[in-house]
Amino acid sequence: MSAEFQQRKKQCLNSVDLSRKGSIDECIVDLVAYINAQDSYFTTSSCSGRITVFGENQLSATQKKGCVWLYMSHRTAEVKEVMQAVTDVRGNVTFKFEPFILHVQCQTLEDAQKLHSVAVSSGFRNSGITVGKKGKIIMAVRSTHSLEAPLAADGQVLVPDKYISYLTQIANCKLQENTARIHRFFDNFQQMIQTRTVPPKGHVPDLSYERTKIKCKTFQGCDSDQCPPRAGSRALENNVEELEECLTYLYQDPP
Repeated sequence: MSAEFQQRKKQCLNSVDLSRKGSIDECIVDLVAYINAQDSYFTTSSCSGRITVFGENQLSATQKKGCVWLYMSHRTAEVKEVMQAVTDVRGNVTFKFEPFILHVQCQTLEDAQKLHSVAVSSGFRNSGITVGKKGKIIMAVRSTHSLEAPLAADGQVLVPDKYISYLTQIANCKLQENTARIHRFFDNFQQMIQTRTVPPKGHVPDLSYERTKIKCKTFQGCDSDQCPPRAGSRALENNVEELEECLTYLYQDPP
């Protein structure tokens, strides 16, 4: 480990956590600790993934002021709690699912490329490497399966309760897939460190916590051949019965 990188790592890991929460999310504590135990890497920021409802005031068509968290969970969201968050709202309110994101500073570009390969093979296909003017190399582990939808504008709720329930269930589905990818990334990273080899693209380890692939890839419905065809591109229409029929398939226990 170079002296300069070692100094940066020491300063970063000993600094105060300035995030809103002030600590590492519980489900990625072991992952972050393992990465920071390696000579060539250390984490600079992280979020395990979360479901939020937040409000903000609109100053103009393009400007916003302030942000108030009405609901936030790093675990499966409860529909009742989400609905309660949008009662007696003011200003604009947005529902959002944000997937896992992790920023890791790497000692060399080669180290960053190895970590990038691990991330992509684990399902985080939007990962990328940036190199700063002073040579600081950051690898961002991230994916694209986020979800964001407006719930209220100027204090008026825009959607029915069943639509909010649908959004919550889809977000929970995405959160489950997010958790599976985190476990896969941890496993692949450990394999890379222990063997100094990068897992092939699409590699999925045989893990006990891996359940049947969740058939819910996009905000607009599921992609299963068995899912009712009516619930595809028209999943955002007002036919609640069709949405519930699709969700019944999505959340049934695997055989």
